[in-house]
Amino acid sequence: MGKPELTALRTRLEVFLGADPRREITEDGELLFELRDTHYRLEEAHGKLLLHLWSPERNWVRRVVGIAEETPDRLVVEVERFGQSRPGELVVAAPRRRVTGDRGRAAARRKYSAWLRRLLAREFPRARLEGVSTGADLTRSFSGVYTRARLVEGNRWWAVLGMNAGEAAAAADGLLTYALVWLDWNRRRYPERVWAGLRLFLPHGRFQMTAARLGFLRRPEAATELYATDEEESSCVRVDERNLGNLDTHLAPARRAEEILAAESSAVERIRALAPEAIEVVPSAGRNQLGVRFRGLEFARSVGGQVRFGVGREEQPLAPKNFARLAALVKRLDRERTAAGPPRSPYYRWQPERWLESLVRTGPGVIDPRLVPEPLYSQVPAFAGGERGVVDLLGVTRDGQLVVIELKASSDIHLLLQGLDYWLRVRWHHQRGELASNGYFPGVDLKPDPPELLLVSPALQFHPVTETCAAYLLPEVRVTLLGFNEDWRRGLKVVFRRGSGAAGA
Repeated sequence: MGKPELTALRTRLEVFLGADPRREITEDGELLFELRDTHYRLEEAHGKLLLHLWSPERNWVRRVVGIAEETPDRLVVEVERFGQSRPGELVVAAPRRRVTGDRGRAAARRKYSAWLRRLLAREFPRARLEGVSTGADLTRSFSGVYTRARLVEGNRWWAVLGMNAGEAAAAADGLLTYALVWLDWNRRRYPERVWAGLRLFLPHGRFQMTAARLGFLRRPEAATELYATDEEESSCVRVDERNLGNLDTHLAPARRAEEILAAESSAVERIRALAPEAIEVVPSAGRNQLGVRFRGLEFARSVGGQVRFGVGREEQPLAPKNFARLAALVKRLDRERTAAGPPRSPYYRWQPERWLESLVRTGPGVIDPRLVPEPLYSQVPAFAGGERGVVDLLGVTRDGQLVVIELKASSDIHLLLQGLDYWLRVRWHHQRGELASNGYFPGVDLKPDPPELLLVSPALQFHPVTETCAAYLLPEVRVTLLGFNEDWRRGLKVVFRRGSGAAGA
């Protein structure tokens, strides 16, 4: 795309995005942002147009391919993720009518349950179906999003889990966690039965993350068959989970972050001087900017030497006349984003994982004494789409062992498999020698071994199923759970270490 076409495309997007803050942004049907609570930036680079969107809760980046449809009230944009060649659809439009509600969702799930019964009878005519249910059971960690069932062929039993196409995109990525919980519960409930493993049913186009994960399950304990379904066509196709395809990941050269830091540091020196013990600067190669954080919360950013500051919708360009306003914001952060701060303050509550990350960075030896203090990389490699609800760190031990660190400040049933997602990508790049060739961990002779996986969370916040699911992973995924004190904002103290990975060695 030439420069004039790129500039024209950028202008059309900027006009539409700025026209009405009441609009919302969806991608392939999933609600991502409401414009009134969101910042955006369009950036031309190397003949491409990148769209950056961010809020206090999440970050998102896509390459803009073109505009597929435009009316006064609706804009459909073709976008690409890193590592994927097939465009997706981004829609900017007025808020959708919420017509489903709890009753509508329940009806859709009952309809899908009946559909899955018919599908199983057709696809496995010699099998007998048992225990079909969509009911939630919090005590057993059964989710009402999925249809559960048991299927027996001869003397071999399968735990079945399926999901209808109307569920949120995140539900598809969460299916494997609940499937392992369902399989494990059945094994303990019916020990006399021979359990072959799992049969999973996901809508077409929604199975890629699950397929990538399946390659690292223990086969004797969890043999798995994955099927892509289409309810309208009543089709069902077996997916070869060994074909992982193109991982949704992007590895920027380490020197890019160093270049951003060198180019932008002078623009934020005066800001850092306001609270040097609490303020840190973090270069982002994916967003081509230098972020300024107060105990993990980004409150300013510099791009091309131009600084903007504020949290949420308060963002504004920094100028000599409003530096006092920035200084006042830092003073408020110093009062409220502190261990003794008011828990109801948004500055205290926002982005706890980033706060936790800032503590780990100051002393990574607390979580694993083998770790080299620097460098400790954040979200390298990066997921297309940015924020995932956890913070991904990548470190290395003194003898060259890579360590993937997942940080979570609250309970999350999916923590283990989210950690596995990041582990997969680090392993993928490491096997190809791309970490070393792109300048990561200079001067360290990296071991060829797979990374170790360290899950870090407050001790009482680990979900009970985390260790259950970990037992189904291959031995090469060496996992350690590290629990620390609940008042971690006052300083990290290890309460327990369990597992076979980095901290357990």
